[in-house]
Amino acid sequence: MSLETTSETTLQSGQKHTMQFGDAREQYQKNSNWWVVYASFDLPDFVASPLWIAQRTKLDVSEVVEALEGLTTLGFLTKENGAFYPVKDKDFVKFNWPNKSKSEIIDEHAIVSQQMLNQLAEDARIAFDHRCFAANKEIVVELYQDIVKAFEKAFEKARHNPNSNDGIFKMTFTAVDVAPTEDAQGRGN
Repeated sequence: MSLETTSETTLQSGQKHTMQFGDAREQYQKNSNWWVVYASFDLPDFVASPLWIAQRTKLDVSEVVEALEGLTTLGFLTKENGAFYPVKDKDFVKFNWPNKSKSEIIDEHAIVSQQMLNQLAEDARIAFDHRCFAANKEIVVELYQDIVKAFEKAFEKARHNPNSNDGIFKMTFTAVDVAPTEDAQGRGN
């Protein structure tokens, strides 16, 4: 799904500045706390209050408000009488980066990954694994496809049984070839 639009919708973030749609999209892709705010709507004890979201997620109220307004600009939420509500049939967007260089994509992934690492703490529920093995491109592509399917399966299970949701988990996947092959002239690919 693409977050592209032809109109430039704006929002007021507090009284400090106006944010264009493109800026909101950029923040949504690079600030995983916006994802947390959006996911909080799927908790069974959810209360439609920026203060409740801030307390439940340990985010600053100002960041929650900015995320709520930005998510409204992006079409994920609607605002009625000062309260925010999720738009029906609107789910977490799989990001795409149509006009970004590989370097920009890597930078954004590093930012998001670091945000997640910063939240690792002894009192946090976590799941992790580390692997390093020799393989080929086809094996890694198949692994990635399996991981995408596993993410989707978990998302669907959580969505179909929302009363059992008791946390918000950020996830990322990274695989890097640290031993690229060389072509016939001896140059790396």
